[in-house]
Amino acid sequence: MAEDSDQEKTEQPTERRIRDALEEGRILTSKELMLGVVMVLGALQFMIGGRYYVGEIAGGFRGGLDIGELLARQVPLTTLLAEQVTSAVVIVLVFAVPLVVVILGAQTVYGGFHFVLKNLSFKGSRISPISGLQRMFGMNALLELGKSILKVAIVGTLGFWFLLDRLPEILQLAAMPFERAMGLTGELTLLTFVILVAGAVMVAGVDALIQWRRHTNQMMMTRQEIKDEHKQTEGSPEVKQKIRRMQREAAERGSVGNVSDAQVVITNPNHFAVALRYDFKEGAAPVVVAKGTDKIAEQIREKAKAAGLPVLSYPFLARALYFTSEIGQEIHTELYRAVAAVLGFVLQAGAQGEPPEVEVPPEMRFDSNGRRAGERDA
Repeated sequence: MAEDSDQEKTEQPTERRIRDALEEGRILTSKELMLGVVMVLGALQFMIGGRYYVGEIAGGFRGGLDIGELLARQVPLTTLLAEQVTSAVVIVLVFAVPLVVVILGAQTVYGGFHFVLKNLSFKGSRISPISGLQRMFGMNALLELGKSILKVAIVGTLGFWFLLDRLPEILQLAAMPFERAMGLTGELTLLTFVILVAGAVMVAGVDALIQWRRHTNQMMMTRQEIKDEHKQTEGSPEVKQKIRRMQREAAERGSVGNVSDAQVVITNPNHFAVALRYDFKEGAAPVVVAKGTDKIAEQIREKAKAAGLPVLSYPFLARALYFTSEIGQEIHTELYRAVAAVLGFVLQAGAQGEPPEVEVPPEMRFDSNGRRAGERDA
């Protein structure tokens, strides 16, 4: 059951997952939504500035056919053509620039605006016959087919209803006066365009919802994916633990050279060894100058004996000092009394006679694996 829950996509995407998706060109977008926005804005532009566009286009067309103007102005043909092209470009820009701005705004609101160079790069899979067949018969192709059928059904139904409702007027067009017939034709054309826009908007809404749902499902992550990503980002816990152990062992090996600065070495007696130093002038707490286990502990004992330092066996105290103190740092406050008794014996009695008994607090008692006594009992 735990493995099944780890494989279910129930977790929100991480920042790395989102960043990788953007780098791969997987962006939330909807072609139908963009098309719907273009059609709505285009309809509004025609409704508001239709006369301007028609007048400019018609005027440019007439000017291009008026050879008399060319002869009267006595200008080169290339100059006249440049003027006509400039006029046409101005009309196109007036119409197209608002469309581009609105499309960019719609995409920014819907899925964010991201310019991905990778989408412009050449991909061999685009011309691969096998990849082409997979696209033709895959789920995306079925989805696109379904959207096309939905679009035709919606627009067709609206168009059929509209034509059926206005059929009497359409049949009377031939019998109407020319001006009235032209006005009615323009009205019917505009209404037909509005119906097409309405159908496109309905399809855009459905497609935007579908694309959002698909993108969300693709971005969701399983718990295992999050664990794997965390391992890749932060490093495997096993590897980190191994690195820390190697660093600690290196520090302990390096600390053996400091044993000569110590005043006493406390052992387990065989597996642990901790060398302590107390500075009377500063009056601070005792400091661990060296510590280690097994072979390093053996080296500490040997160097201490060679330097004539007392080596005392206090198993509980040795483990407590080893697991609660770091090399170059002061000992734990809970061990002050026990260490003070040992240092007093060493400094006052010269480590001669029977070593004193010391009491290590229960919460400071560890086994050889570093587990506290309470944890071991639990």
